[in-house]
Amino acid sequence: MSKHMVFDEIEALRKKMNDQYKKHSAITPELLDLSVKLDQLLNQLPPSVHKTR
Repeated sequence: MSKHMVFDEIEALRKKMNDQYKKHSAITPELLDLSVKLDQLLNQLPPSVHKTR
């Protein structure tokens, strides 16, 4: 997976997490799972990718 694909995936997960949090206003198992996936994806990115977008 390219770094830009990873970044796009992170953005999609952030949106999904925000939408679910707004809907439930609580930390659900689904939100926890999304948070873990987001952390894993962030760990795959070099710091320079965050600055280029």
